[in-house]
Amino acid sequence: MVETLVRAIEVLGPGCARCHETYRVVRHVVESAGLACSVVKNESIQRMIELGVMATPAVVVDGGVVISGRIPKAEEVRQLLGLA
Repeated sequence: MVETLVRAIEVLGPGCARCHETYRVVRHVVESAGLACSVVKNESIQRMIELGVMATPAVVVDGGVVISGRIPKAEEVRQLLGLA
């Protein structure tokens, strides 16, 4: 396992195809790198309101929104997680 400072990643969205694809991309990057962090898909509208998410899908790293309103490329996720 690769050690990382990231502890938790959430993919927020109502369950649409774009949200599922975002979850797939994030999970693939985490698993490929062997990161020891959790990746969860969260469909809670309350959670989106708490974080001020106005457009989905959204990616949240350690409680902070880092991507909103689009599907990220794997390379962008690697950069966000300090892997590139």
